[in-house]
Amino acid sequence: MLAEVTINEPRIPVYSNVTAQPFTSAAEIPGMLGRQLCEPVLWEQTMKNLIAEGKNQCYELGPGQQLKAMSKRIDSNVWKAFKVVNP
Repeated sequence: MLAEVTINEPRIPVYSNVTAQPFTSAAEIPGMLGRQLCEPVLWEQTMKNLIAEGKNQCYELGPGQQLKAMSKRIDSNVWKAFKVVNP
């Protein structure tokens, strides 16, 4: 299915759940999405990498606050600034 989809170069950094690093090109995204189905999600390391890059404002889209709750164990300042957006 992914072979039929056009994936453009990201305009902003998009981090992979598989590597906890930003994608370097659109060409690698289909393979990484496939890997994401069967490899562990590196959510905590992704968050730590984002924080190390100076990203300290996060948004959780949808009901619940699970991501915000998990961020508290990583960095209390990020947790305090975390915004939850419900539709």
